[in-house]
Parts: sequence; structure tokens; C-alpha cells
Amino acid sequence: MLISDMAPGTPISLELSIADAHYEIPTTIVSSKPGYILIAPFSFNGTVIDLDSSRNMVINIYTIDPLTENRIVWRNVCLETISYKTTSFESAYYKISTNAFASLPSTCDRRNARRTSINASGWIILDRDGLRIPITICNVSDHGLSFITPDKLDSVSTNIYINFSDEAHGKNFNLNFKCIIVRTLPHGEDHLYGCSIPVPSRDYLTYVFLKKLDYKINAVQKQADLIKSDKTTDNTEKDNTGKGFHSNLGNHKSHN
Repeated sequence: MLISDMAPGTPISLELSIADAHYEIPTTIVSSKPGYILIAPFSFNGTVIDLDSSRNMVINIYTIDPLTENRIVWRNVCLETISYKTTSFESAYYKISTNAFASLPSTCDRRNARRTSINASGWIILDRDGLRIPITICNVSDHGLSFITPDKLDSVSTNIYINFSDEAHGKNFNLNFKCIIVRTLPHGEDHLYGCSIPVPSRDYLTYVFLKKLDYKINAVQKQADLIKSDKTTDNTEKDNTGKGFHSNLGNHKSHN
């Protein structure tokens, strides 16, 4: 099966791999052409997130083969942001191309949704009575999040609306969407609630992706700073050892 054999409307997962981190984002094919497909780009406030400008990124495409119902993959595909004009309008798309045939992924390719730690203040509004309660979002993933609040809420399956603002990759997001509480745990004197997001918006998915990207960039930078600090400390110790040796040698001569 070639990538262009997939019909418009086919759901796919776009996996972005940066170093040893992997982020999987659900999306849908907009158009299929010989040798490539088009998907709607991730954007914020009308500005397209330019993924093809990101360095050292490997992109894989996953979907379900309609004939075999197996999960299949195209590895290391090429992604570029293009303008595509139809008879009625022109818009930006991600063009994903490869000449390879799909293959079956290994079992280790199947990854659970990773949560990314954040610390964002927000509000929830209970579906039943419109009560507004302050919360702190502590982590997010593509289809869920967790928050902390001193208020004790009703247990599982409660519908709520969440609103919070945060920055990701230099962009300010103000997000408002519906969640379902699926678990609750004590958290010191507060309460921690885990939620699923039935229909994550494109803005929310873009926010989560950019937040994960920031987390990875910061982790890589911290590792580089740590290595640099270790080398500086090591060189300083070598210099001090050398200076001490010559100083002792000089003192020895003066006594003679």
C-alpha cells in the first residue's frame, strides 16, 4: 500500500521523533495525490506551525489498513508546508511524501500517550450548575489532563468545562473545552482529578505538541549545560593540581 492509496478523510497519526522523544498527533487526510498526501496544518491565531523548519526531526505516519485492519506505518517520510490552490480557495497544507510501501510496525512502536508536566492556573465550570472553581493544571496529553483543586467534586463521569491560559513555544494559548472526570486521588490537603477530552480541538493538540517540544528542548539544553559544567570543573581541578605541584616543587628547592 502506497501513501497515496489512502482516501481523503482517512484518520492517521503523525508521529514526530526528536532525539529519543516521540509525540503522536491524530489528524485526517485532506487530499491524496500521486506520491503524497495533504493534511491540514497545525496553526494558532491564523499562523501555521512550520514543522519542516524543525531540525533533527523524524516523521512517521500510522494508520489502519482498511483491507487487513492491521496498523501500518510509513517511516521517515518527508514533510513540507505548501500552498495548495483548489478551484475555490487557496490554503496552506502539510505535504507528506514517500515512495515506500507501508509496513507493519513492531510492538515497541505502540506507545502510550505521554503526559507533559505544566503549572497553569485556570477554572472549571461544572456542567450541572455552572459553578466556577479555581484549579491548577499539572499535566496534559493529547486526550487528557490532570488538575488540582482544594474543592471536593463529584466523582467519576462528571462533565466539566475547563478554561486556562499558558505559553508554549513563544505563543500564548487561551483554551476552553469540555472534559470528563475519570478518576480522583487525594493530593495532600487538595484533590487531584484526571480527565479525558472526548474531542480535543486543533488548538489544544497544537498547544500540547509545542509544550512537549519545549520540554524536550529544555531537557537537551540542561544536559548540554551539565556536560559543559562538568568539563569546566574537571579542567579547573586539573589546573589547580598542576599549580599545586609546581608550588610544592618550588618550595622544596627554596629549603635546599
